[in-house]
Amino acid sequence: MGSCMFNATKKTSVFLLSLMLQVFCAAAAQTSVTHIVAKDETLYAIGRKYGVSVRQICEANSISQNSIIKVGQRLSIPLAPDGAKSSGAVSSVPADSASSSKESTAAAKMESAGTSAKASSSREYDIYTVQNGDTLYHIASVNGISVAKLKSLNALSDESRLLVGQKLKIPVTIVDTDNAELPDLPSNDPRSYASKKGDSSLAWPVQHPVVTYTTGKVSGVHLSAGKDEDVKSIRAGTVMYTGNYRGYGQVVFVQSKTGYIYAYSGLGSIKVKKGDYVVFGDTLGTAGTDSIKGTPQISLMVFLKSNPIDPAKAPRG
Repeated sequence: MGSCMFNATKKTSVFLLSLMLQVFCAAAAQTSVTHIVAKDETLYAIGRKYGVSVRQICEANSISQNSIIKVGQRLSIPLAPDGAKSSGAVSSVPADSASSSKESTAAAKMESAGTSAKASSSREYDIYTVQNGDTLYHIASVNGISVAKLKSLNALSDESRLLVGQKLKIPVTIVDTDNAELPDLPSNDPRSYASKKGDSSLAWPVQHPVVTYTTGKVSGVHLSAGKDEDVKSIRAGTVMYTGNYRGYGQVVFVQSKTGYIYAYSGLGSIKVKKGDYVVFGDTLGTAGTDSIKGTPQISLMVFLKSNPIDPAKAPRG
């Protein structure tokens, strides 16, 4: 009797071990999961959730980065075991009633394995700082959302009053900073100035500057500044890059939602980081010193689709 019970227990243990190995092997072999697009989701947000890039998702689903995704659409998300980036080759994953459960399980495994550190640390929304004269309609308009959505995110009513400096939540800006294409600037600052002067009455990154246009391969303006003066953003957008760049000194690149790229160069210090969302008037850093003249200054260049435009004509506010 005891021998029979021992054999039965042994057989059960072997069966369970075999079953566990099959489940483990199946999970290890899985190279993708199916994600069902929810309301207000974007490719960038989905990529951050799973720790993969927009490019990888596009390759896995044969779509472009500009493709419009719809609520309920099924996307194949490549997984990257061992923390490595996926090659983009994916396997088919059955889409059934348990798909959302599988996605949650897969995401949990990735996080526990340390492969989704980027996704877990990503922000859920951006912060908009209320400026003088702002209204709910204006804030919603410049950020591409409805007034109702803005109210909902911030628990505001029709009677709510906005205060200058107040922080409001807005949907996260969709800019893929990991694969950002920065303007193709020459390998060094041209340091060549034209006799043409700009309109100092416009909103510039520093107050009351003498505006001098630069000449050469890249057009832009040179702005005189006060010693260690704060350099302000003149347009809302996402910080694409910070740091030394091709001989231009300390540079901050900011991309607006309409595609304009603002390059603030020659800074003395930088107070933002890549991925930050800034609005008009936010401090990006401090003015630097011209290495030739020895005077406080910065430079500003603006690009649209890699083409330089006159900074005086660039959108502001």
